[in-house]
Amino acid sequence: MSLQRWNYGSASIPAFKQVFTNMDKFLNSFYFSPTERLVPMDVVETDSTYELRIAVPGLAKDDIKVDVKEGNLMVEAKKVDDGGEENYLYKGLSSFEFNRSFSALDENLKVDMESISSKYRNGLLIISLPKKKEAMPREISVEVS
Repeated sequence: MSLQRWNYGSASIPAFKQVFTNMDKFLNSFYFSPTERLVPMDVVETDSTYELRIAVPGLAKDDIKVDVKEGNLMVEAKKVDDGGEENYLYKGLSSFEFNRSFSALDENLKVDMESISSKYRNGLLIISLPKKKEAMPREISVEVS
């Protein structure tokens, strides 16, 4: 038996590769791209809001920028490593840059763009996206006649 290099094009693994290709296509079609998945993020929905929770530890307030423009939400986080004079044995904490945009939130998800708020606590950026009143669930009473 000889050792062979793993080849994505070989006939033995097309189904395995297809699963990940299909997953990437699905995620790309739903506001996600492969590079954007490198930063962990949760999206939580309640009756009145959507909440984005983005893990960006080690940043200062000035390193984070959240903008709303023309129905789009843009999130940027950037930390520049100054290099320093330290004698590193291992360097795992380096410069960091994250860009993410969410388009047509006011049309697609009925978000009240004027009421979006954000806070940064314990390495977690939390962006609250309140729903417009017409997008919130409501109970309709039944009249008896």
